[in-house]
Amino acid sequence: MTSQAPPPPTTVEDRRWMPRALELAALARGLTSPNPMVGAVVVRDGRVVGEGYHARAGAAHAEVVALSEAGPAARGATLYVTLEPCAHHGKTPPCAAAIAGAGLARVVAAVSDPNPRAGGGADALRAAGLTVEVGCLEEEARALNRVFFTAMRERRPHVTLKCATTLDGKSAAFDQSSRWITGEEARAEAHRLRSEVDAIVVGIGTATADDPALTVRLGRPWPREPWRVVVDSRARLPLTARMINSGTPARALLAVTEEAPPERLAALEACGVTVLSCKGDRGKVDVADLCSRLFALDVLAVLLEGGGELAAAFLEASLVDRVAFFVAPMLLGGRTAPTPIGGQGRLLHEAVRLRSLQVRPVGEDWLIEGDIARREGGH
Repeated sequence: MTSQAPPPPTTVEDRRWMPRALELAALARGLTSPNPMVGAVVVRDGRVVGEGYHARAGAAHAEVVALSEAGPAARGATLYVTLEPCAHHGKTPPCAAAIAGAGLARVVAAVSDPNPRAGGGADALRAAGLTVEVGCLEEEARALNRVFFTAMRERRPHVTLKCATTLDGKSAAFDQSSRWITGEEARAEAHRLRSEVDAIVVGIGTATADDPALTVRLGRPWPREPWRVVVDSRARLPLTARMINSGTPARALLAVTEEAPPERLAALEACGVTVLSCKGDRGKVDVADLCSRLFALDVLAVLLEGGGELAAAFLEASLVDRVAFFVAPMLLGGRTAPTPIGGQGRLLHEAVRLRSLQVRPVGEDWLIEGDIARREGGH
């Protein structure tokens, strides 16, 4: 049995400054995809001489912003950064080269870069003579960029299942009415969740019953418009649907199969809708294939909003990574009242378990969030 390598050395100063780098990174939440959120702080003689964060995809990386602010004061300083500096030339030059040229003495990174194309920065910096340590507040850094880490590891989007239910687990009344189960504060929080993803996905049943716009409404313009996705194997979505006529038409995406009539597809495309042809699975869209095709469109984060059968399909395929359940303090009852997850159901020993649970009040409602606990080979 081999022993695990000891954790990298960290100092009181490291644990003092890395939280500031994480705080800076989080300022760009929802704005950097398909890049991760990254923050950086340059410290010399116990004081900050430069700091910055990656504001959006295509903009300067956090390290470059912080070094630019520090200027000559960076020489001999320590750089704290939430992710291993990149070593490849993408839309911007490699950060490792800029760091090596700035005369820094030491680099402390929270976590290694999981992107195989961008990694290697730590080795490049060590080769240039810098002291490099990786692992300070690694758990916090991974949680901040859980979407990016899942996407790089699985080569598919990170999927959050979002539902609004009553205390007795109903997502609508027996007459199918569901507006509104939760209060205004919870609905505003749901839009914040939308602002952090690249695609909002619903099934055709939800799209026709509720006619959602699937846009981000935060009381101010939002610069990144997520894809508005309806899973609709036979292209039944009405051309008058709000998700088609809200926001940029091309960001409305219909996931179909070969069963979709060509004339319907032509009509949808004439409205500006993006049609994504996916593999079929017993007459329905194969959700694993859908995720692969969304990933090819640089979709790293999906918010799955409904309905029950689509949620069951994603769970059955082990494609749900996190849940966000808004629970309203009310009881509806009813044998036929819908629940947020359909399908055949599971036995107790097959239940999908959560970890890292977070529970907090949102207005009069409660938000329960947690990551799916993975077992070998799936849920």
